[in-house]
Amino acid sequence: MMRSTDMTSRRRFKPEGRGAAALVKGEEGAVTMILAVCASMMIGAMCTALDTIHYEMTQARMQMALDVATLSAGADLSHYASTSGSDLANWQKDARAYYDANMPKGYLDLVMPDNKFSATVSGTPAAGQTIKLSASGSMPLLAPVFFGTNTTGSGSGSGSGSGNTPDVSTVTASNAALRLPKSTLELVLVLDNTGSMADYASSDKTQGTKIAGLRTAAARLVANILGQSGHDSYIGLVPFTTLVNVKGALQSGGTWMTPKFAYNPKNVSMAPDSSITQSGWGGCAVEPRDASGNLYPKAYAPKDIPAFTPFYYNVPKAGFTVTTYDNSTKCNVTGTTSFMGGPLSYQTNGSLTYCGTKNGATVANLWGQPKTDKPTITTLYQNGNTNSTGTMNGPCGIQPAKFLTQDSTALTTAINKMQASGSTIIPTGLLWGWRMLSSDWSGNVAGAGNGWISTDTSMPRPETTQALQRVAIVLTDGQNDPGTASGIMPMPSFNGLSGVGNNVLQAPTLKRTNGTSLVNGSMSSVTDINAFQLGVCTAMKNAGIVVYAITFGADASSGVAQQVMQSCASPGDYFHAPTNDDLDAIFQQIAGNLGVLRLTQ
Repeated sequence: MMRSTDMTSRRRFKPEGRGAAALVKGEEGAVTMILAVCASMMIGAMCTALDTIHYEMTQARMQMALDVATLSAGADLSHYASTSGSDLANWQKDARAYYDANMPKGYLDLVMPDNKFSATVSGTPAAGQTIKLSASGSMPLLAPVFFGTNTTGSGSGSGSGSGNTPDVSTVTASNAALRLPKSTLELVLVLDNTGSMADYASSDKTQGTKIAGLRTAAARLVANILGQSGHDSYIGLVPFTTLVNVKGALQSGGTWMTPKFAYNPKNVSMAPDSSITQSGWGGCAVEPRDASGNLYPKAYAPKDIPAFTPFYYNVPKAGFTVTTYDNSTKCNVTGTTSFMGGPLSYQTNGSLTYCGTKNGATVANLWGQPKTDKPTITTLYQNGNTNSTGTMNGPCGIQPAKFLTQDSTALTTAINKMQASGSTIIPTGLLWGWRMLSSDWSGNVAGAGNGWISTDTSMPRPETTQALQRVAIVLTDGQNDPGTASGIMPMPSFNGLSGVGNNVLQAPTLKRTNGTSLVNGSMSSVTDINAFQLGVCTAMKNAGIVVYAITFGADASSGVAQQVMQSCASPGDYFHAPTNDDLDAIFQQIAGNLGVLRLTQ
């Protein structure tokens, strides 16, 4: 019995053949089959996901290229006498060239035959024209390579087998633009002229410095807008650092600015005065503050009180004393001179130690009298200039603003004179750009001597003017940077936003990103300046101004800089330009979107 049972047991566990049927019947075979099926599903899902990603990327790139082509083709219509015959054919070729310039051939294996691109125009220049562009192409799919094209599926496309799964996907894009018969454009370029603009935008140094790229791009934008026949466009220029220079654009004797200098009025003057070695007003102004010292994100008006005050780079309020020592080791005091206002002379060569020590301390004072017989002495003028000729090279030594004009030559000349120097306070530039678009600052409203200097005293036009576009383009290569807070004359205490002599940024109507009120802000805090900037941007947009915001260069790729500028821009009007070439392309895209063109879908 025992033997029989043993033999039966052995027969029961006798191995069988390892065919497919056996694998399915056995436990380990079932697991193998399940893994195989799961792996197939996973690979198939990955292929499908990649197809989806490729489709989305291709469609987005196609739509972007078509948008640029539509705007460019709309602007191009002004070069043709009609929209039929050879003029229409040549215009359609131009439209396709604009599209091809922004859509690389074979992008993600996209194939688009010539007959799949369409460009049409309807209407008349007098009543308005509608431009419509469309494009369609096909891109290969990965999923059919894995699944095969004979399996059941859904979608559009063509397959090499008899099944329903497509092996290509159709990608389409379309849009339309309205070309209005007439509009008045008032555009202000608010452009960063700070020291970092002297750097290269990217590692490709062949494109030149950022300031060189900005000059080129801005000049091309001016030429394209003001070069269109029959246009009604005006462009202004507002270069900025921590200050904006409005000398020559606004009258220094107007009531918009009071010559009373409350901080330290002694030995300061609006006009040059050789008797006290004063350089006069350099063209920069300080933002108005109310009786409590509060700042507001306002364009103000020349009739408003409080008025602006002239910018002076002055000595401390309590005055400054220069002590002269003899050359002995005892450091005997030979005289003192008190200064209650600028200018002040300082040594630019020689040792800072004029004699030995006094009361245990080394006598070294940059602002004292030097020990050497013939030192180099430089005069500090009230505008912050550090030379003896009065040439502008200090905080207010910035290319002056140019009021709205149709003179492309004058604008281009001013643009090409822009230089890179100084620190950055973006809201200062924005505020003056806003004033250049506010009718309160026109000669007709402000009165003689108070408004912008222009042969047309109705500029800027009233905000209710029919078909008026008011646009500001603000560009910076980084975030706000008021400069060092140390030194006898710290930069945060001497700029057009904070005032003269203190670094308080008190704006109770605004809040920081964390929700706290800006009642105790500081010009040394980038966060606080950013909050004030966003308050200015919001106020401008609420006043009906379209704001385009651009960050420029690799150094402007930080999250904070881009986030602030994106929030500053009108919806959809923020751009980042990593290189000079990118900036030029963006300016051209904006130029195509201004004037008489509007994307409608």
